[in-house]
Amino acid sequence: MDHGDDSDLQRDLGSFAVFTIASGTMIGAGIFVLPGPAAEGAGPASALSFGIAGLIALVATMCAVELATAMPRAGGPYYFASRAMGPLVGTIVGFGAWLALIFKGAFALVGLGWYVTELWAVPVLAVAVVGGLLLTLLNWIGAEETGHLQNLVVIGLVGILAVFAGGGLLAADTDNWAPFVTTGVEGVVTTTGLVFISYLGIVKATAVAEEVRDPGRTLPRALFAAVIFVTLLYVGVMLIVTGVMPVAEIAESTAPVPDAGRLFLGSLGGAVIALAGVFATVSTANAAVLSSSRFPFAMSRDGLVTSRLSRPSPRFGTPARSIWLTGALMLALAVLFDVEGLAKLGGTFGILVFALLNVTVVLLRSARPEWYDPAYSVPLSPVLPLAGAGAALLLIPFMGLQSQISAIAFVVIGIGWYYLQTRIGEPVEPDHDLRDQLLGAQYRRSIEEKRSRIGTPSAAGPHVLVETADGEANPHLLTAMRSFADRFDADLDVLTITTVPPRRPLAEATHDVDDDWRERLERELALRDHAVVFDHVRTRDRTEAVLESVTERTELVLVDWRDPIENGHLRESHVDELLQSAFPVRLAVLKPRGTAEIDDIVVATETGPYDRAEVELADAIATVTGASLTLVKAVPDDASEEAVASARGYLDELTAVLSSPAETELLRTADVDAALVDRADRTDLLVMGAPTHPDRVSAFFGRTTDAVVAETETSVLVVKEPGVRIPFTRRLWRRLRRFGVRPS
Repeated sequence: MDHGDDSDLQRDLGSFAVFTIASGTMIGAGIFVLPGPAAEGAGPASALSFGIAGLIALVATMCAVELATAMPRAGGPYYFASRAMGPLVGTIVGFGAWLALIFKGAFALVGLGWYVTELWAVPVLAVAVVGGLLLTLLNWIGAEETGHLQNLVVIGLVGILAVFAGGGLLAADTDNWAPFVTTGVEGVVTTTGLVFISYLGIVKATAVAEEVRDPGRTLPRALFAAVIFVTLLYVGVMLIVTGVMPVAEIAESTAPVPDAGRLFLGSLGGAVIALAGVFATVSTANAAVLSSSRFPFAMSRDGLVTSRLSRPSPRFGTPARSIWLTGALMLALAVLFDVEGLAKLGGTFGILVFALLNVTVVLLRSARPEWYDPAYSVPLSPVLPLAGAGAALLLIPFMGLQSQISAIAFVVIGIGWYYLQTRIGEPVEPDHDLRDQLLGAQYRRSIEEKRSRIGTPSAAGPHVLVETADGEANPHLLTAMRSFADRFDADLDVLTITTVPPRRPLAEATHDVDDDWRERLERELALRDHAVVFDHVRTRDRTEAVLESVTERTELVLVDWRDPIENGHLRESHVDELLQSAFPVRLAVLKPRGTAEIDDIVVATETGPYDRAEVELADAIATVTGASLTLVKAVPDDASEEAVASARGYLDELTAVLSSPAETELLRTADVDAALVDRADRTDLLVMGAPTHPDRVSAFFGRTTDAVVAETETSVLVVKEPGVRIPFTRRLWRRLRRFGVRPS
C-alpha cells in the first residue's frame, strides 16, 4: 500500500500532541458559539444534546482508531474509505471530509473575529483573514511546531474553563433547569443535529496518523481521551450557562459563555472567558488547517488530484501546496458565508463521513483482507458501528434543506470528478472498488458456513430421493447415487414417474417401465449397507409428484435429466419447474453425457462464492470414487488485483474444508463462458450451481451456467440450494396445463 518514500511524512506527534489536536478541533465553536442557539432549541436539555452527540462521536472515534491503527497513513477518512471501498467512494469521502473541516475552520475564523471584538474594536473579517494567514504559515513550517502551539492553546483554554466551571457550579440556580426539557424530544434531537459539528475534529484528527509515533498505542489513548474530555466539558458548560442565565437571554447573546462568566466572576472574569474564546477558536482553526490539508495530500498520492499536492516541502517536510490551498479556501469561505451556513454545511458533510467510517469497519471486518490487521478493534461489531452510523444519519434531516441539497450536489460533483480524473489523469489507486470488498466478505462468510456444515446431514437417518428416467440409470447417475448414499450414510428412495394426460383415468394409463426395473437397478447399485426403496407413480403433474415424495428425512433430491438442452425446451420443462419450486432440501440435476468412469471432477463458477451444495456433492463423489477434484473460478481480464487475490485466497481456503484432496485453478479471461466450456470439456463431470434468483426473462440456470451446460460435451451436475418458490405465473400455467387448458 505504500507509494514510495518520496512522499512519506515525519513521525513527530506524540500522545499529548494528538490529544490537543483532536481536542482543539472540537473545543471552540461548540462551547463559545453554539450555546445560544442550542439553549434556544432545547433549553437546559441542550446539555443532553451535547452528550448524545458525544456518544455518537465516540463510536465513530472507535471505528476511526481501528482503521487508523490498521492503516496509519496521511489522509484519515479518505485513506480508510478508499482502501476499503475503492477510489470512487474514497474521492467522495476525501472531498467531503476535506470540505467539512474547511467549513469548520472558516467557522472558527469568523468566531475568532467575534471574540476578538469582545476585547478590542476591530473588524471581524480582518481578524479572520489575518488569523487564517498566520495559521497557514505555521502549518507550513511543520507538524511538530503546530503540535507545540496546540499544547499551549489547549492547556490555557482548559485552565480558564476550569475556573469558569468551578465558579459556575456554585453560582448555578437549579430552578433555571426546571423544566429541563422545554421543547420535547424533537427539540433535543434537533439540537443534537445542530451541535454535532462540534465533534467533527475527533475523527479528522486521524488524518495525521502518518505523523504519529507508535500509532497503535498513541491514537486510542489520545482520541478516546479527547472525545470523553470534550463531551464532559460541553455538558458541564451548558449546565452552567443555563443554570446562571435564563434561556431567553442566552438565545439573544452573541457571546453567552463570557456573558455567563460576568455574572459570577465579574467584568474581569468575563474578559478572561472572552480570551478563552479567542484561544478556542484559534485552536479549532489551527487543527482544521493541519488535519484538512492532509486530505488533498493523500488523494494526490493516489492520482485523484494533481501530483503536485503530494510533494512535501523540501525545507520543512510538510505538504506545502496542500496546506496553502486549504488555507486559501478557508479564508474565502470565511468571507463568503455566515456562521450558521458554515456550521450546517460542515456538519452535514461530517455526518456522512462519520457514517461511512462506521460502515467501512463492518465491511473490512467481514472481508478480512490480508493487509487488514488493526492494533485496536471496535467492541460489539457489527452492531455498535452500524448503530452509530444509523444514529448519525438520522441527524441529517435536522441540518436544514440547504445543507442537504449541498451534500447531494457535492456527491454528484465528486462522482463526476472521479470519472473525469480517470479519463484525463494517471491511473488512480487503489485499483479495486466496493464490489471487490463485498465479494471478499461473501467469500469469508462462505468459508465459515462451509467449515461448520459440510459433511453434516441435516436430517437424522437421511434419505436421498432419486427420480430416474423410465426406470433406467446411466453409469454416471449410478455413481452419484452410490456416492451420496455412502457420504451421507443415507438410504435411497428411487422413483420413476409416468405422466398421465388429462381426462384419462390414472389406473388405465400405460407406461414404458420394465417390470424388472427394480431388480436391475438394485443389482447395478450393489449397495450393502443402505436400503433402496423403489416406487412407480402415475400422476397428472410430474413436478408435484416429486415434491410430494419429499419427506422430513429427505436430504437431497437427485434428478436424471435425459431431455435435450435447448433454450426453447428448458422453459416450462419439468426440470425448470423443479429448479424454481420451493424445495425444502437441496436439488441436483444430472445431465449424463458419457458412460466412462468418473476420474476427474471440476466444480466451476464465475463470480461469487460456491454454494455449499455444489462443493459438498462434488466432494462426496470425489471422496467415494477417488476421482481428482478441481475448484475452478473464472474472472474477467479487467478484474482488479484485489479481486484476483481475494478469489485465489478463497479457493485455497476452500480446499482445506473438503474431505478429498483438491486442486484450484483461477482463469483470467476475456470470455468467461468460453473458458469454462473449454475447461469442462477436459473433465468427466462438471458441477455448477444454479443461482438462487436467476433472471427468469433470459436465463434458465443463469447466463453463465446456461451457456456452459448447453455447450460442453461432458456430463453436468447442476445443484441448487433450497428456498426459492416457483413464481405465481408459473404455478398458474402448471395448473392450467394439468386440466388440459392452454392460455391463448
